[in-house]
Amino acid sequence: MTTPFDDLSEDFLAARSDAAGEPSWLRDRRAAALKRFLDQAWPDSRNDEYWRSTPFAKRFDVGLPIVTEAGDTATPAGLTTSLDVATALARIVDGELVEATVPAALVERGVVVMDLSAAAETHADLVRTHLGSLTTSDDEGTGGDEDRTITASDAAWTAGVFVYVPDDVELDAPVGIQVHATSPGTHLPRVLIVTGRHSRAVVYLEHSGGGIADGEDADRKTLVDEVVEVVVGESSAVDLVSLQEWSGHVAHLSLQKAAVHRGGTYRHLAVNIGGTTVRIRPEVDLVGEGASCFPLGVYFADEGQWFDMQPYIRHIAPRATSDVLYKGALQGKSRTVFRGNVLVEKDAVGTDTNETNRSLILTDGARADSTPFLEIHCADITAGHGSATGQIDARQLFYLEARGIPREQALRLMVYGFFREVLEKLDLPGVQERTLAHIDREIEAADLSRVGVGRIADVAPGEVA
Repeated sequence: MTTPFDDLSEDFLAARSDAAGEPSWLRDRRAAALKRFLDQAWPDSRNDEYWRSTPFAKRFDVGLPIVTEAGDTATPAGLTTSLDVATALARIVDGELVEATVPAALVERGVVVMDLSAAAETHADLVRTHLGSLTTSDDEGTGGDEDRTITASDAAWTAGVFVYVPDDVELDAPVGIQVHATSPGTHLPRVLIVTGRHSRAVVYLEHSGGGIADGEDADRKTLVDEVVEVVVGESSAVDLVSLQEWSGHVAHLSLQKAAVHRGGTYRHLAVNIGGTTVRIRPEVDLVGEGASCFPLGVYFADEGQWFDMQPYIRHIAPRATSDVLYKGALQGKSRTVFRGNVLVEKDAVGTDTNETNRSLILTDGARADSTPFLEIHCADITAGHGSATGQIDARQLFYLEARGIPREQALRLMVYGFFREVLEKLDLPGVQERTLAHIDREIEAADLSRVGVGRIADVAPGEVA
């Protein structure tokens, strides 16, 4: 049974729940979310501040049918599968979880990587407690009422993955989650990651395939509306790497939200390379004293691409730390939007936060908008933010050319160096190599004779050059 994304119904949700054998509590959750969905409208870029820079109606087609079955279940070689390690792997293809494997050694230690609908029955206490806890408000006001794109996921998510790492378990290899689109339409993947006390986990979330190639039927559109929830337990550490490697014309919406408890550490890296429109929201609630988060981003926008990145850090508990660093390059008629927001609540004394975004304009026609934003309700904190947008530094280029390095090679070295500051902050297997390989392909396809040369201006915090 299929239905248009903007026309969700009780019959559709009931059929999905029956097919997945979901427990009654999850069916009730879906029904409650459907009521909220029906009371909401799609985001209006004219009135919604968080959507002001990206026209929702123009960039996202909500009339596409929801995809519930996998087409071709084969997936390309991803980052996780390229590593020579034994690790857990889950694959979502279209609207179906087609694989979830966990090495026996991890099963013995209590590690779980499985279908989210099935986990709602077999691990009911964990899933019932945490699923949707970061997308709907509780009595204490945490979580947050989300817009219709998130409510739709709460009601109608199709394929889902549940990852659980118990207390005192440290994983030696990354857990891989592949989200692969082969069929046109709307895809609704859902991921829930929960770690126990004093645990350690690395998760690679890889997005691939989808959409149409240039010159193909333009009616074969793909929309991916994804929600990822991460619960970082007390004194545990979680690294989440989200790779947007779409190969076709894909519009991708993704809320990737974490709650970090006392003494926990959360590092998040978003790598935006593929897709026509990609809107990523890496959000973090620092709910425990001494918690810390480090949201990182790398993006390279090419002709016709539109990337919207909105990291949002909420300091709730005292003595928490956050440091946001996003860097991107643009060429051709492309557009990027960075709207970083750090909220420090009144009880978050001893907060230490910083927020930085830098964009490199390689050719005429590209546009980068940057707005780092601080909202502070507590005086006893340390905070900073800054933004810079500019071209290749002429002095640096002259320095390299004066030492016999050809101009094109010098430009490559400068772009690589620009991104390494971000990538070296997250030294994880294969991540830096794969990201730089994507950047190398972008540069290889570029007309370097068109690369503009200027000086990245020294910009005062909060200003854009």
